[in-house]
Amino acid sequence: MDIEDILAGVKLPQRTIPLCLRGDLQAEFEDLERQLRQAEATDDDSLAGGGTARELAELIEAVRQQMAEHTTVFRFESLTARGYSDLLTQHQPTEAQKREGATLNGETFPTALIAACAIDPKMTPAQAKRLSEAVTHLQWEDLFNCALACNRQAVDVPFSLSASAIRASSEPRPSQPAPGESPGDDSSAGSLAE
Repeated sequence: MDIEDILAGVKLPQRTIPLCLRGDLQAEFEDLERQLRQAEATDDDSLAGGGTARELAELIEAVRQQMAEHTTVFRFESLTARGYSDLLTQHQPTEAQKREGATLNGETFPTALIAACAIDPKMTPAQAKRLSEAVTHLQWEDLFNCALACNRQAVDVPFSLSASAIRASSEPRPSQPAPGESPGDDSSAGSLAE
């Protein structure tokens, strides 16, 4: 294989991160969980399928489903090495940030990187800034870390323990010989004596 074949096959790394954008539902979920623990502690019938605990469990599931429906998966794609380097150059730290030991402008670089790497949904730097003002600090950090990981983490062939276990459990197993039969016996095979 020559370098032209290799270059033709290069695809930039992509990563995804889900964010629940209805954070207000978290408090409702937690409150219902507390009520459920109290109901289980005081209501003997609660585990028998009726009563307060069962109703609370249904409400908890409804809130959980609502949170799942309001979860958006953000997809990021790495910039090229040159593109990432150029973006870093465009977001050099201020003099004050340099005195604090910063190597990039922590106020502008995250927004620029997220906007530059976002492929689903795509966003402009102005939209990324508005997003930063709408989500929590931790959610913003998660988005930034996902975009950063596209550009700065290695891409290795991954291994999924869950997928491997499922595949192993669904593979056909060799049939066990009947009692008194040797593992190599095959009734359809002819006898050597014939």
